[in-house]
Amino acid sequence: MTEHHAISRRAFTLGLGLAALSPLASLPETAAPGIPLRAAFADNTPAPSDSLDNFVIRLRPAGYFRTASVNEDGNVIGNVCHLFNDGTSSKLILENVTTKNDDTNWYAIRTLLNFEEHKKTGYSIWSVDGDSDKDGKVIHVWSGEYDNKPSRAFAFERQSNGTYIIRDRTVEKETEKKDIKYLAIESNGKDQDNNKICHKSESIPWELELIGYDMKKNDATVSSIDWVTYSSYVDGPCWMSHVDDDKYLDELSIPGTHDSGTCSVDNDTEPQSSQVKCQQDYIPTQLLEGIRYFDIRLGKGDDPGIDHGIFYLLKKDGHFLHLSDVIRYFKKFLNENPSEALIMLASRGNDEATDESITTAFAKVMADNPNLFYTSGHVPTLGEVRGKIVLLRRFGLAGNSVSGHTWGLDLTQWDDKIKAHSGQSMCLVQDARGFEAIGETGNEEPYCTKVYAQDKYKLTGTDKLSWVDNALKETTGRTRNKVDVVDDAGATVQVQERCWSINYTSCTGLSHGGNPFTSARVVNEHLYKSPYINPSGNEKTKSDYLKHIGIIASDFVDAALARSIYQRNYDTQHKQTASCYLPARMHMTYGNSLSDASLQDGKTVGEGHFRLVDSSNVLNVAASGHAFAIEYVDVDALGNETVTELRGSVPIDIDPRALTPHFEGLEGLKAGEDVRAKIAASLEGKLETDACTAQLEFVHDADGAPGTAMAEGEAFAAGTYWVRAKGLLGDAAQNYTLATDGAASFTVAASGSAGGTGTGNGTNASSTDKNGKDNKGKGSGGKLADTGDGSGIAAGLAAAAVATTVAGAAVLASDRENAGDGSE
Repeated sequence: MTEHHAISRRAFTLGLGLAALSPLASLPETAAPGIPLRAAFADNTPAPSDSLDNFVIRLRPAGYFRTASVNEDGNVIGNVCHLFNDGTSSKLILENVTTKNDDTNWYAIRTLLNFEEHKKTGYSIWSVDGDSDKDGKVIHVWSGEYDNKPSRAFAFERQSNGTYIIRDRTVEKETEKKDIKYLAIESNGKDQDNNKICHKSESIPWELELIGYDMKKNDATVSSIDWVTYSSYVDGPCWMSHVDDDKYLDELSIPGTHDSGTCSVDNDTEPQSSQVKCQQDYIPTQLLEGIRYFDIRLGKGDDPGIDHGIFYLLKKDGHFLHLSDVIRYFKKFLNENPSEALIMLASRGNDEATDESITTAFAKVMADNPNLFYTSGHVPTLGEVRGKIVLLRRFGLAGNSVSGHTWGLDLTQWDDKIKAHSGQSMCLVQDARGFEAIGETGNEEPYCTKVYAQDKYKLTGTDKLSWVDNALKETTGRTRNKVDVVDDAGATVQVQERCWSINYTSCTGLSHGGNPFTSARVVNEHLYKSPYINPSGNEKTKSDYLKHIGIIASDFVDAALARSIYQRNYDTQHKQTASCYLPARMHMTYGNSLSDASLQDGKTVGEGHFRLVDSSNVLNVAASGHAFAIEYVDVDALGNETVTELRGSVPIDIDPRALTPHFEGLEGLKAGEDVRAKIAASLEGKLETDACTAQLEFVHDADGAPGTAMAEGEAFAAGTYWVRAKGLLGDAAQNYTLATDGAASFTVAASGSAGGTGTGNGTNASSTDKNGKDNKGKGSGGKLADTGDGSGIAAGLAAAAVATTVAGAAVLASDRENAGDGSE
């Protein structure tokens, strides 16, 4: 049995005139589909499963900087789960522990004590303190394997805005049903370290980052479709799809990573003490998080190993990471997300590599991938480089491989310029001017590319803050001027300068006993809460909101920090549309009123709805399970609709669930009374519109089922009657029939005799349901339901009628107030 909890009330509207949804109180993380439509609809492409089994994730309360972690990153029995700023036990593995007779996906939650998903260190399981169902009990960790205790199993219910409500299994005690408990945080819920994670009666929304697969799939990486399906940060793979083609890359705010490959380091596993580890996620995950700038350091070999100094770096499978692996990651991602562009800063990482060896290796990579790289010194527009890698180069060119290629923007003077620079302003590391061919025309065009960098790293995290802030201020305030470029004949041509800003927020803290990890804990929180990154509501900040902040290259980046940077690229008119995929199957279901009707299982995130493509189609009980062509319609904040290209044929099951029109106030009806007026009055305002009450039709009893309609003006004699409500959804709709469960009929008594009713009045009227079951004395509130003849509850919903405003995932039917007994 599936338990439901009413999180909030949302207006789901049926009919031609769709009311706009109020904006949901959530972070604006949604985006257009992050996978090509051909992948979503190809016949041989399986629909994503509904299971999170074997995924590695991170969790944080919606809108928070801190993530769920374990006290002291420990694996000791009883260590408390809490919120923490960049804790090293923030990676969680979900293990499906669903039982045979349970249709809910329950998961054991395990922790990892370092960032390397292929190493089984610190493998512990979350548990409710004392296996208790008492409100406020904390979650702690327990060693060993899952032992079938219900307090160690959790269900993840995706919400309409992409967040998750997480509940534990302590309520499932055979036949006994107790209050549901949800994963929440203690006290007043502030975003602060050591705020304990508890189970409570009141739920909170959690954001879920999809990090990777567990060790059982250690040679696989998470795909874009996995990310879009499950992550709360659905813009990550496709945020550039919302940016205009004519935007120059130096006009964008771009999240990046310093020493991008350092999630796993050879013979160096502890983030708390490592001077080499700089990232908590592998490069494939960084791509999905929205990272578009990658700092790649190259070592020795024909296929150079990726290094940080003398240390070589590892892939998730434990093998060494090479240049070919990085290019393979980039190509796969760009094939899945052709709207995106990547920036790769390639450097010689240590003395084991030479300029000649790196030049030779890169020449081969470019020859093998002739259309993958953008290698001009011009700063390109986004439209020029979608689906490409923009090459920035800090290694010198040497050897026979130099000829025959352009080699990207030359930044080989970076280190010398930074070393000679004084003050906390950004350093001009390149001022490249000249004439160079661009595009496919072959014509040489003048250009001026200036690159400013902030790369002070030998200091503590606290000391780094002023450097980061000064660079942000300088970037947002920089103007681009016309400058002179001299051609070969000595003529001067004026050209618009392009100014690229690269702000490295990373540092070591070594002088004070720190390391990249401890420094990042200070810098990243400051960065996340900076008015340059996440502006507050004051008017001064609002006016600065759309100013670009350049490339921000950081240590230990996650999806939340990346999102706070790339979202600055959306202009004020941009409405981030829903990210969704076409479901394998959908349901039409009903709640307490007709306005609760909804197309389910669309896995949408944001505001919008699915609707039938062909308005001549009719959804009814008889058509249940048939395939219908549907399409997704985006709805902006003003209620304007835009039909998207997300469409396809999907089977739709029609669920004849009960509707409750609050049918009451009919006690003691006598023959000859004005029954119609009483019933109409009791339904006024309770159905879809007040006009519905004029559509009532009264039907004689016919051996326990509705019979012939009463003639107009016919008086009510003693006996049993049913009520039909006609045309509730307009001309295309057929009749809706009140159910036969004791709430379906009412009794008119003979004059002078005691009368009773069957619905909503608490009396003991008796009737028989469609299965022949006696329902004496139910008084269930007058639920509209199917009568069993195929012509009842869901009959006649035309395409316009099912253009249902849907704000979300397959939990829509449960998101209702006063939802009966709450079960399904």
